[in-house]
Amino acid sequence: MRITIPRVHGSTPREKLIRSLALFLVFAVVIWAFMKNNEHVVEVLNQRSAIYDETRTLTKDQKNMIVSFTQSLRDQWGMDCKIQIYGGDFVVPELDDKTMYMGLAPAIDVVELRFPPLMRTALGPEFIDSLKTAFLLPSFKEGDWPMAIQEVLVEILKKLDSLNKENKSE
Repeated sequence: MRITIPRVHGSTPREKLIRSLALFLVFAVVIWAFMKNNEHVVEVLNQRSAIYDETRTLTKDQKNMIVSFTQSLRDQWGMDCKIQIYGGDFVVPELDDKTMYMGLAPAIDVVELRFPPLMRTALGPEFIDSLKTAFLLPSFKEGDWPMAIQEVLVEILKKLDSLNKENKSE
């Protein structure tokens, strides 16, 4: 198979140059549009993999906050995050050693938090338990669990940042 490059025709050298530049510009625009589309597809896929909301309760801003948390976790600590919200009972998916998981079922007052081994050790069992008991479980009764999710994610980032600063100062 042989690739043939189209010949640019023109009656004068100037017309040939203008047509060549126009052809190059069309190729450049197509390549740029293709790259932008790919960026958008990657962003949508990242959002879908980070959040599953069966209840359709989370707002766009809340989803964006969760996605930015997920990106921060991935960029700064190389960890992934999955947050799943169910209308009823659920089963925790299989997780690898680099994925933090938060599963919520507000209708039946169930919260499941799973942390990668390194993260679990760094945060400590008391802190992890407090996320459930102080933030998530009480929020089901009050009906503000979407806000509680955000608060928990902020608390996790604060704790990780403080641990990181402690290690740097030693």
